[in-house]
Amino acid sequence: MSTSKNSLSDFFFFPGVRWLLFVVLTCLVFSSVLGSFLPGLMTDLAANYSDTAKFESSLYTLMGYFFLVYFNRVAYQLGINRYVLKLVQQVRTNVYEKWLLAFEVQAKEKGRDNYPQGEVMSRIMSDTMAIRELMTSGTFGILIDIFFVLACLISLVRINQVSGIFLAVTEVGVAILLIWGGKYMRKVFHDVRKSRGMVSQSVANVVGGLGETYFTNHGNYASKTATVQFTDFLYKQLKANVWDASYYSVAESLYPLLLALMVFIFPHSGITQAAVIFAIVDLIQRSIGPIKNIAGKITNIQRAATGIQRINEFTEDLAKAPRSPKDQVYQPIEMQELRVSIPHFQYHTKHEEDEIPFQLTDINFVGKTGELVGLVGLSGCGKSTVLNILASNIIPEKADIELLKTDKSSLHFPGESLEEIVNYRQQISLVSQDSHIFTESLRFNISLSNDENLEFDKFWAWVCEKIPYLKSWGIDPGENITPDSLSLGQNQLVCGLRACFLKRPVVLFDEISSALDSELELALREVVLLVQEQSLTIIVAHRLETILEASRIIVMDHGKIIASGTHHELLSAVPQYQKFMDEMTS
Repeated sequence: MSTSKNSLSDFFFFPGVRWLLFVVLTCLVFSSVLGSFLPGLMTDLAANYSDTAKFESSLYTLMGYFFLVYFNRVAYQLGINRYVLKLVQQVRTNVYEKWLLAFEVQAKEKGRDNYPQGEVMSRIMSDTMAIRELMTSGTFGILIDIFFVLACLISLVRINQVSGIFLAVTEVGVAILLIWGGKYMRKVFHDVRKSRGMVSQSVANVVGGLGETYFTNHGNYASKTATVQFTDFLYKQLKANVWDASYYSVAESLYPLLLALMVFIFPHSGITQAAVIFAIVDLIQRSIGPIKNIAGKITNIQRAATGIQRINEFTEDLAKAPRSPKDQVYQPIEMQELRVSIPHFQYHTKHEEDEIPFQLTDINFVGKTGELVGLVGLSGCGKSTVLNILASNIIPEKADIELLKTDKSSLHFPGESLEEIVNYRQQISLVSQDSHIFTESLRFNISLSNDENLEFDKFWAWVCEKIPYLKSWGIDPGENITPDSLSLGQNQLVCGLRACFLKRPVVLFDEISSALDSELELALREVVLLVQEQSLTIIVAHRLETILEASRIIVMDHGKIIASGTHHELLSAVPQYQKFMDEMTS
């Protein structure tokens, strides 16, 4: 595993779990102490069989002994269960937080894999589920069994040295052999898990996460990437199944083999008491369980190990990119204009033989506070890529986006430092169909604060006067909303009101007015106009009514700006704009 010692320490030892680890360690030590007494107790039980009083005393002693074993295991299991619960919560929260705070970087030397939200959630859930399976499958019980059996073997050596050493060496050798054989299984399961991730990624990239599309006869008009990845996944899963079956068959033959070996060694051990033989057979019965469990649970252990490795690889990859600090304080600025210069940008390919990726070339324009700038063009022209760069969702290598302040100082993106990237991102609001709605009150979703304040109350009264739809909607600011309770248009409206309330200098709208009813579409257009009063508003236009109101329209084609102007100027002079208008009105 490539995980460093520091990473492992951070992974398993985090605030709030020291007392749980102390409980678990104490139970393991106590289990060893109890195990050291068992061979002697079993020998005494057999030796006292002919003496009723001593036999009953031995039975009572064993009864108390097994109560101690039981309560120790209960305490151990409760401690482990609680620890795994906190571990899974910690990992899921930290990994998702790192993904949220990380910027996507396009570097000259190599491209980074893009992590869509669906894939991130799938990766976090599946990999941490493997850790949780160690608890639900009882795999952690093997650890306390091993401590118990090892102590029993040491105690048996004191009773009969030859038999004890022989049995100990044999069982340890068998366990090592099973673990050694499991090394290849780990690689097999890692390949399966990685292949499953590639299937999820390819399907998410092609169809936005609709996994069942693979099983739909699409007539060869869709991408075949998912087919290749799924075929590879099925092959590797079959290989893992064969290894699983082989491993279990070997493990099931261990018990009779150990008994036969002990019968062979008895004449050389000098054992003269049947009670000692009774204790040895009892110990074999007890120790064969943990050994078989190593084989039976090795798949769970390997899945958890590969899950931890994949999580570590994922977080290490995210660590290579710049990220926003959690405690960053918003620093508002008074912006005069935005100057955009993107000489060149292209998406990276993983293989040189891949076809030439999409490129942006010579993207230059200026926007001022109070303007509404429309980005238009046929599908695939690059307007959404430009919007993602402006939103700092992508940090290009060759670009300079300058926010010129009213005091004539400037803020540059990407700039020369992470601080400039973070400060720039704070000045931008993005409203799209993917904008997030929290399961919280409407007030929180707009203001991003639970604090009661007069500023929001004034804002709400003002927008209700400006946007009649809010009154007809009949929603109260204190009412809780969820993403499922809102229509697509209402989702966009709430996010638009958020942008209006937060008053960022630059507000970006992506596909905000597509497929909506007329009343809601009018409300969204009114929100755009309210935002425009206090910010530079840039909108990817998909409806004629939106671009008619734009101060300036930028026409894109094949990653380039081919024209800009007002609607009437472009309609008579730019054929591509005329074609775009024909598509929107058809």
